[in-house]
Amino acid sequence: MENQEILLEKKMIKKILFISISFFLFIFIYLTMFFDINDYKTNLENLISEKANIELTIDGDIDLDVGIKTNIEAKNLIIKKEKALLMEADLFKARVSISKIFNGIFDIDSISIINSKLYGINIDEKIIQAYNILAGKRYISNKSRYSSINLITARGYFQNEYLYIEDLKIKTPLLEGDGFGKINTETESITISSNTAIRNTPEIREKYNEFYPEYLIDTQLPVLLSGSYTNPNIDIKISEIVTKKLKEEIKNRAIESIKDKLKDKIQSEIDIKLPF
Repeated sequence: MENQEILLEKKMIKKILFISISFFLFIFIYLTMFFDINDYKTNLENLISEKANIELTIDGDIDLDVGIKTNIEAKNLIIKKEKALLMEADLFKARVSISKIFNGIFDIDSISIINSKLYGINIDEKIIQAYNILAGKRYISNKSRYSSINLITARGYFQNEYLYIEDLKIKTPLLEGDGFGKINTETESITISSNTAIRNTPEIREKYNEFYPEYLIDTQLPVLLSGSYTNPNIDIKISEIVTKKLKEEIKNRAIESIKDKLKDKIQSEIDIKLPF
């Protein structure tokens, strides 16, 4: 009797497994062969907009690679808040769990934003301006109101009204670094802390010329991005190492200035004494 019950239980388990596998196989075939995510683009835009308290528009196509972890790729993203432009991006990539999203859990295993513009602040110009002022140089900013960002990668998850950001990596023409932070989608406030470093490329050296902060190469520059969606602020933290390098830079510039003045004075005296 017991053996029969065991056999029946095994048969039942096999049937359940067969039905489950068949169901998921059917869903997988349907999603890969017949389902087009672009038909539901508006629904996806509305879902993300509501969750993040923004206005998202996807102007390009969406590609969906379905698996245990689903890869989503979208082109030409535009993010606004009350018609104010916050961000534009050429390409957005994400790896998420579709099953979790269906259950209302928005965990982002990985995200990449490629060639984007962050409006409201120019991070590179603020950094150049601040460190030149500290070094005693007057740099006139180009007053551009957006940051060009080559690449952003991160992981994240929603918990209540917060989007927590982990393993953040960012690269702009001037800076590259990593950090973490959080966004409060209800109050629309941002807090992102990062350690950055000046990039040493021919293009960026040529762009800033004598204002390129040579003395900060291979030095960690702590940066805090805060504020709101429409009014972000950047706070540049001056570490002890940066303070030391600043003092050396100011000292070296003072010495060079004295040398130049001495050279000019000696040359002028020579010109006066010489009859030709």
